Amino acid sequence: MTRVWLINPPMQPHEMFARGSQATASINPPLGLGYIASYLKRHGHPCEILDGAVTPILLEEVVRRSHEFDFLGITVASAYYLRVIELLELLKKAPSRPPIIVGGPHVTAMPESVLDDGADIAVVGEGEETMLELARLYENDTEHWRDRLPEVRGIVFKDDNGIVQRTPPRPPIFDLDRIPLPARDMLPMRLYGGSVARSSATPSHTLLTSRGCPGCCTFCNHRTFGNNLRYFSTDRVIEEFFQLRDQYGANAIQVMDDNFVSNHDFVHEVCKRLTNEKFDKPFSVEARADSVNPAVLKMLKQAGCDYIAFGVESGAQRILDFVQKRETLDQIRQAIAWAKEARLSIRGYFILGFPTETMAEMKETLRFAKELNIEVASFTLLVPFPGTVDWVRAQQSGTFDPWFFRKQILPEFNFPDQPFYVPAGMTAQELLKFHRYAYNSYYFRPRFLLKRLFAVRKMSELWVLAKGAYTLVANCFITKEVKG
Repeated sequence: MTRVWLINPPMQPHEMFARGSQATASINPPLGLGYIASYLKRHGHPCEILDGAVTPILLEEVVRRSHEFDFLGITVASAYYLRVIELLELLKKAPSRPPIIVGGPHVTAMPESVLDDGADIAVVGEGEETMLELARLYENDTEHWRDRLPEVRGIVFKDDNGIVQRTPPRPPIFDLDRIPLPARDMLPMRLYGGSVARSSATPSHTLLTSRGCPGCCTFCNHRTFGNNLRYFSTDRVIEEFFQLRDQYGANAIQVMDDNFVSNHDFVHEVCKRLTNEKFDKPFSVEARADSVNPAVLKMLKQAGCDYIAFGVESGAQRILDFVQKRETLDQIRQAIAWAKEARLSIRGYFILGFPTETMAEMKETLRFAKELNIEVASFTLLVPFPGTVDWVRAQQSGTFDPWFFRKQILPEFNFPDQPFYVPAGMTAQELLKFHRYAYNSYYFRPRFLLKRLFAVRKMSELWVLAKGAYTLVANCFITKEVKG
């Protein structure tokens, strides 16, 4: 057997959240590591998970404990890549250490650079089968296992001469039920909880029903799970709903898939099962505007869904076309109207500062958000991550350091101190000022405030409003209006 330690790198709360935003932020478990751990465990390889985002031990302690394992598996996102660099530097200085395997969206986007920083093997794409194959190689031939790395699909490594070797890609897992439920028993579940801006009760916990995305939005990295949309079975999804309620005390469930609502037959089966089996906790979903209709929204509501989130992105049709959203403003208006008719609370995600975007177009986005008049509007400044089209575009127009992820840890994105990308034709200060003004202008409208107050039915809902107001005042309050 091969002993594996799966690591989400340690981070302190002040690094993850800006100016009080932790009060309304989601702190979710690293389900990717949970899936890999359960898959390895099923096949006889013991695992432990360190989620340094909620148990931020010292990096030196990670190095000290690393000797207890045969492999280290580190998940890597661009937002905290600087911490990965720091950890790799310490591990390289250790007298001895186990092999370091890295994976995740940043690694899939640029594996060679992570090898240059000290990792031994980069896993490209899904990690379960690749990690199992590596564990079996090590178990069967501890001394010479590296000689057989070229046989393992979906990895990048350096050979004995320091030459980067990339093996053929690994096909996606189409039968997702081969992967057990994520190993939440290895995680401190009591420390997690969804944002009050997207859950009507606490604690709320997250699950996924699918992998892959057929979309082509320029701000997303689709490389880890690919464009083939694959679903867990209905039985598996229902089992996870009830596990989160009965074993982990969830009072609400967040279905995190971008594409859950796109498959209406699957939605129908899940909703029917939740209703027939009397699942009594609310859940939330995310959806594309072009994936909903009155029937599917009514079905969700009847099954207990009380919150739906739409990626609106922009109120300027030119920008929607530019980022390849493949939706129109009228489709978004219609979807929001149908959701309101179904009596679903609505969250909309808006992004400001795309390449080529003008101040006038950002003002169109704010006006569109006010027109939609939904319960929660999230305005985020674009962060062009490696692996996305916008990471390339941002280097061609505007002000952008493409290696920003090597220089600082990115906090929660809603309230940055400085933008990471500034479109041509505006300054960083102008962009940041409009971003904060958008929040103030949206949430401190008298009619909006009165509507939210009159909708309160319980003290817990009033507490949610108070925390939201605190976050906004702490992060966004400005006195000078932006005209437009």
